[in-house]
Amino acid sequence: MSSTRQQIFDWAASGAIPADKLAQALALTQSTPNTATGLTFLSRVVLAFAVALLCSGVIFFFAYNWDALSRYHKFAIAQGALLLSLLPLLRFHLQHAVAQAAVFAASLLVGALLALIGQTYQSGADTYQLFALWALLITPWVLIARMPALWLLLLILLNVALALLLSDFIQQPWLAGVNNIGLLLFALNAAAAGAWLFITRHRPASGLLNWAGRSINLYSLLLITLMALEQILGWQGYDLTLVVWMLFAGLWLYLYRVRHIDLVMLSALIMASIVLIVSALAQVADLYLGEETLLLSLAISVMGLSSAGSAWLKRLKRTERNTEPSTAATQQGAQHE
Repeated sequence: MSSTRQQIFDWAASGAIPADKLAQALALTQSTPNTATGLTFLSRVVLAFAVALLCSGVIFFFAYNWDALSRYHKFAIAQGALLLSLLPLLRFHLQHAVAQAAVFAASLLVGALLALIGQTYQSGADTYQLFALWALLITPWVLIARMPALWLLLLILLNVALALLLSDFIQQPWLAGVNNIGLLLFALNAAAAGAWLFITRHRPASGLLNWAGRSINLYSLLLITLMALEQILGWQGYDLTLVVWMLFAGLWLYLYRVRHIDLVMLSALIMASIVLIVSALAQVADLYLGEETLLLSLAISVMGLSSAGSAWLKRLKRTERNTEPSTAATQQGAQHE
């Protein structure tokens, strides 16, 4: 229903549906929010919590009964749980919420099984190899299921593996001057984001591929923002971290404001900017203001910056809707020619 509703809004924005007929179109396609859609949303939330709790239960069961279970019992339980998690695929198609929850649970249980193998046989493999193998094994499911949560899990696993690998490599003499794993991770993710933009430069990504590119960019923004925050708060970090953040923010604005308006990605940049600005104000105001005045000033700053960001996003949304009809008319004219 969400895709149909969005399609109707797109048609209305392009002028295909008159503004006074929008409500009727939503009603005819049953795209307006109702009790049924609310219950569907709640059921999916409950399903997500159920999957998380069941997978956690399996892991904690092993942790609590580790000494009481034999090797064969451990593997029987782990493999049995993995097979049971995949049984819903026999009834539901892969894009169904239940099937996707089952695939996500199976992806988590793959990690538990790999950890069990490592603990049982003590193969001597490095920890990063566990996460790298885990990511490799679930990659086919990620590509087939087209599930955003699985993309996020894969991205987390790859970055954990990279972080553990880099923590070993920076001990080498030729990397003695490098002591910030976050900076290396940011460089790797930013390079991956650049490669992604190069691949999709002539054909904009959509659907699953668009979400993959977003995930890489959002994670890169999170990394550089955390490092900039460390520098602002005086914990650690390099002197050029804020400069790198500003350059990355400028590239972000070019991609998601100039090249193509993406309100979700711009909202992420606004949130990151608010965090850094308020943190910098807190560091300066702490020298001149008392505790109560400081908290009040920070609260006012957060509300003011959030309101300004919200107003900017609303203005961009109106601009986007106004430009879509002219774009559609240009495309229709080109087709007639």
